Order: sequence, then C-alpha cells, then structure tokens
Amino acid sequence: MEKLDDPFITLRKMVFIEAKNCKIARFCDVLLIVLYSLAQCLHLYYMCQNFNLNLLIRYGPILISCLLVIVTAVISVGLDKEIFEVYTVCWKISWPLNFLRKDAQTKLRRKCQIINRGILCSALLFLTTVISTFPCFGSVRDFFICVEVYEKYFGEWSFIPYYFYFAAAPFLYYHFFRVCYVFAYAFLHAQLQYFLIEEYLLETYQTNDLKGWKYLQDTRYQQEIGKSLLLCITHHIALKKYVKISQNLVLIGMPFFLVLGVLLLINSFGFITNFGDTMSNILKIRILIFVACGVSITIVMCWIGQQLIDVTSEIFVTLGGAPWYFWNRDNNNILLMFLTNCTKNESFILAGICVNYQLFFSIVRLTVSYTLVLYNLRESGFI
Repeated sequence: MEKLDDPFITLRKMVFIEAKNCKIARFCDVLLIVLYSLAQCLHLYYMCQNFNLNLLIRYGPILISCLLVIVTAVISVGLDKEIFEVYTVCWKISWPLNFLRKDAQTKLRRKCQIINRGILCSALLFLTTVISTFPCFGSVRDFFICVEVYEKYFGEWSFIPYYFYFAAAPFLYYHFFRVCYVFAYAFLHAQLQYFLIEEYLLETYQTNDLKGWKYLQDTRYQQEIGKSLLLCITHHIALKKYVKISQNLVLIGMPFFLVLGVLLLINSFGFITNFGDTMSNILKIRILIFVACGVSITIVMCWIGQQLIDVTSEIFVTLGGAPWYFWNRDNNNILLMFLTNCTKNESFILAGICVNYQLFFSIVRLTVSYTLVLYNLRESGFI
C-alpha cells in the first residue's frame, strides 16, 4: 500500500510514527521523564509525611494521572523501535483501497472519515485538558499538590520548579497521547483490512443469474474463485499474525492503563463528590474537562476493541453466504478451511478481560460504586 493511500494519515502524523530517531530529542525525553519522576517522588513523600484521607481524596486524581503519564512516557520512549517495527509490518501486508470497486472504496472512505473525525474530537479534548491546567487560567492550588510541596521545600525559589512543572508538562503528556493513539492507529488499520476482505468476498460472490449451474462446468470461473479464496485466506492469516504482534506489544502497557485508569476514574468521581460544593468555577471546569477526556479515551479504546470483534464476526457471516453450490469440490474445501479459520473472532483480551463495550460499562459501574463508598464515608464522618 502506498503511504498516500493511508485513510488514517492524519492520525499517523499526530503520533509521528515515521519520525527518525534523534539523539537530542531522545535525551530530552529521558531527562524530562527523570525530572518528573523525581518530582512525583517528592509529591508522594510529602503525601506520606502529611497523610490524611482528605488530602488523599483532594490530590489523588492528579497524583495518579501524573503517575500514569510518566509510565506511558517510559513505554513510549522504551518501545519506540518495536512500535516502528509493527508499523512496518502493517504496511507490508496491507491491501490498498483501490483493490475494490469504486462504490466499495467510497463506502470505506466515508467510514474512515467518520472515524477520523471522532479521533480528532478526542485529540482536541485531550489538548484542551492539557491547556486548561495552565496557571494562567486560574489558581491550581486546590488541584495540584505541587504548589504546596514546592513552597514548603524550596521556599522563595519555589517559582522555578513550579513554572518548569507546568511549562514542560505538555511534552510529557504527548507521550501519553502517543501511546493511546498508536494503539488506535494499529487496530484501526487491522479493522480496515478485515473490511477489505469482507468487501472483496462480496465482489467475488457476484454471479450472472443467466448462467446458473453452468458455472460448475466453467473451469476459468472455478480457478478465479479458488485464487480469490486463497488470496483472502493468505491475507487473513497475515492479519491474525499482525494483530497478535500488536496485541503482545500493547499487553506490555495495558496492565498499567487498566489499574491506574480505574483508580483515576474512582478518585476523580470521589473528588467531585466530596469537594463539589466548595470548588471554584475554574476548578469545576477543569474537573469536567479532565473527566470528559478520561471517559473519551476509554470509549475510543473500548470502541476499537469492539469493532475488531464485530468485523471478524461479519467475515464469518459473509463466508456463510457464499454461493458454494456453484463451486467445485476443491473450492468448497477451501471455503470450509476459511470458515474454520474464522470461527474464533479476533479480540483484545488481557487476563480474561476483553476490551469492548462491556469493559467500559463495567468500569463505569465500578467507578460509581467506589464513589458512593467515598461519599458515605464522608457523610458518616470518617473523612
């Protein structure tokens, strides 16, 4: 596939998958990760020294989100070579959109445009979240623990780490964005290729009603059917290997996303429940954007996982609708082999947890449950 034929080229440019290694940029990334890790350790030390449940609920969301960003930055920098290798495999096995007839191409391009718009809205929401945390839009003392920490440990020099913390934050947050949307890019391309197989099969099934059973004696027709089925099987197997490679790479960071992501949602709702009445207007806006961004990214990830399941299921249904009665025994055997390969839907599973719509609703239920627990603790006087 030519690079100009990439329907998700905007997403590819945003995550700079093709960017060449630059020693200076890599050094800056590592230095930034080290500095923010040290800052995070200082924040945790302050939290331990002055621990109380009220402090934990107030600053828990930002501490967990910063920890999540640091972990994903380490993954982004550490696995940069592996990410590029998966990207290279994707281009080697991909079919171009012009592999299909014009109307099928138009349908797929429109579908990709809708997906691109959704991804762009999610990216803009992420950018808005980062910008909204800047001190120039209002005090951050009630949300960021760094203000208290730097004033205590640096005194009159606290403005230096304070402004550096917020000025350099977007560069670190970008790695979080990159890891999330590299995942999205990889699996969106896998879905697109499965769609191409489905549409190509539908084109292959087209017959002339006037010929009817004469197809059984048409050697050329039988040969073309056999070649088309074998081509689809070869591509299907290559896609399964590509999805497996991508999944193995994502599994490295997925435990951190699941655990820290759930904790982040719980703490965010807990913060809103316990301090909603005393928040300033700017803090309410920040919290709203912050939660919306987390929910948006979770929805995108779960939606992509669900789409992977759906499209592989549709291939099985499409194979079941094949005009096999017009095919010879060899082609029917190939069809049965293809059906056998498609009996198990592709899905992204981690320790028995499938990334799909059900996971999203489970996270929502878990978040609401823990939020109610925190609220009841506060009402009963334990907080």
